[in-house]
Amino acid sequence: MNGGKYLLILDNVCQGFDIRVLGVPDPANGSKVVVVSRTLDACDPMQTGRNIKVEALCWKDAMSLFLHNKGNVIKQLPIEKIAMEVLRECAGLPIAIATIGAALRNNDDAGVWEDTLRALKKCTGESEGMEKKVFDILKLSYDFLEGTIG
Repeated sequence: MNGGKYLLILDNVCQGFDIRVLGVPDPANGSKVVVVSRTLDACDPMQTGRNIKVEALCWKDAMSLFLHNKGNVIKQLPIEKIAMEVLRECAGLPIAIATIGAALRNNDDAGVWEDTLRALKKCTGESEGMEKKVFDILKLSYDFLEGTIG
């Protein structure tokens, strides 16, 4: 980095560590290090200067993302109500909304939407903590894709 300014982004950090081990110099010259993690516990050992918690999406933004990913089938009356419940179960989590929306994209089978809703209710009801909830939703999406390939 030879004295120049830099922006270093460490994404998906699971546990904290001494950032100097990476050879990152002290950012005294205005350089920045951004640590992205699902848990603040990972940031504490890294002596992050400021922590910013990203909240779940508000309903309007969640709906916009869902509509962007799901295709046109949501306009069909039997699916529209189920789709709103599916969106609610995603709890404003962008990765969940995008993944489930894409998995159901252009699927006009109300039974598939109902099965997805039941599975979402089961996994989000059992989940403890945000990371587990996201994992369960992604697993559901993976399972859905596995059943549609081949």
